[in-house]
Amino acid sequence: MMKRVLRVAVLAVLVTVSAGVPVSPVEAGEQVVFKLTDPRGDDHGSGRLAYPLRDDMRPGDLDLVSLVARAQTNGTQFEATFARAITMPARRTIDGVGTTLDTLARFGFYTFNIDIYIDTDRVPSSGSTITLPGRRAVVAPQDAWEKAICLTPRPFDAREQLKGLLEREARKEIRSAQGRVDSTDKERIEAGVAQDIADGVFFPTLIWVTGAKISFFVPQSFLGGPASPSWGYVVAVTGAKIDMKIDVGPALGITEPGEGNLMVIPLEHGKSQDAFGGGQDEDHLQTPFVDIMVPPGKRQEDILNDYDLRNGRPVQLLAVVPAELK
Repeated sequence: MMKRVLRVAVLAVLVTVSAGVPVSPVEAGEQVVFKLTDPRGDDHGSGRLAYPLRDDMRPGDLDLVSLVARAQTNGTQFEATFARAITMPARRTIDGVGTTLDTLARFGFYTFNIDIYIDTDRVPSSGSTITLPGRRAVVAPQDAWEKAICLTPRPFDAREQLKGLLEREARKEIRSAQGRVDSTDKERIEAGVAQDIADGVFFPTLIWVTGAKISFFVPQSFLGGPASPSWGYVVAVTGAKIDMKIDVGPALGITEPGEGNLMVIPLEHGKSQDAFGGGQDEDHLQTPFVDIMVPPGKRQEDILNDYDLRNGRPVQLLAVVPAELK
């Protein structure tokens, strides 16, 4: 079932929320598996990205400078460090019904997402190259991933949103092939997505925020053991869009569904409070990545600018293999 799903783009991204209870954010006797570092001051994406016009997001806030993996008894604790202290959600009203920011973002952060796509077998093209919706990029075939982690401020909501996006795209594929989607098709789609959520993308819910550091736990039941320095890791940061607004147009049949977007602040032309600036008009392949980790000898700006709008070739993200670093 998994191999079949990975051959279909709309079902290549899988979701799971696994249970795991570590002793504490820093467990006694834990072992550092690897540490990846990234240059300071490169939180500008392809080089042109500018932060939204907001007083709670400033240059440096989404500048990832290191990622550490530590082996624990029941899994792996990852610790990401940013250039500036992480902005904590305040108790302020953010909508017309009185919802407060700290209630919506109850895990202690709200301005960023961290995606980690993990190539566990290091066999070219053996896994998926699809990234999560809204990223506008793929993983390079030689680094095709088997597991992915998405640290996001609203993990339960993100999981359900992704499930809905996968089901919508699967229905679209069937409708295109046979003209309609009947009740049997719908049941098969829902069952297939439900069956596959055990293996694909893990949304951490055990999270600790301290200053510029955020730690999150991933159980061994998801990764199959502690993280390994011989695996390949694609690490990317996006701005988090936590106020998911419902577009009623597609539901009413007035408009077509837009591009899927899983909790990502978009990149647009000009500057605004709701989007990163620096985008080009009618350029649907520019990625909204703010910061990515790259292998030695590579430049973030070169990778994020390497796409072909004419032929539809998107950005290809490259994995870093800790064991190969000197």
